[in-house]
Amino acid sequence: MQRVQAALASAGDFFRRRRRVIIIGGAVVAVIGAGAVFLAVQPTAPPPTVVEQAPALATPVAPPPEPKPLQAEAEGYYEPGYQFTVSDRRFTRLTLRPDPSVMFAWTGTRQEFACAEATITPRTVRLRCEVERVGVMVIDGRFVTRSATTRMDAPAISAVITVRSMRDEVVYSARDNFVWRPAQ
Repeated sequence: MQRVQAALASAGDFFRRRRRVIIIGGAVVAVIGAGAVFLAVQPTAPPPTVVEQAPALATPVAPPPEPKPLQAEAEGYYEPGYQFTVSDRRFTRLTLRPDPSVMFAWTGTRQEFACAEATITPRTVRLRCEVERVGVMVIDGRFVTRSATTRMDAPAISAVITVRSMRDEVVYSARDNFVWRPAQ
């Protein structure tokens, strides 16, 4: 027990001599601890926003190519694959734009007849044309190619052509392909 009393006396003597150092050290540890708790409780800031800019192009971008006009909207005329004859008149061409008409050749002259009834959509064509001294010509078909093309071997319209006389008799009826030619 004497040893314990001696140890306590020695510790008390130690604390009396080092009191200032212990108090200052304790205060420093308390301030550091309080600072750590303060920083841990603070909300975290959102990450900075990074804005990327596209690199400047060295050459300007070319505009997209203009789309080809639809075959139904192209000005020009259509030549039939087979030129038939009705009442001494030979059918030579069909025109959709600007005004729907049919053309016949007769003894060295050409005669063009307007089509009073015309329905032209991007996919189909239906014409009803009155041909003087012949009767009524009906062309009912569809566009084979959607875009206008000047290829000579590519038909643009596939249609059934029916010609009725003035007495409503069928004079001619057949399916034919038409090739488009641009307006001259």
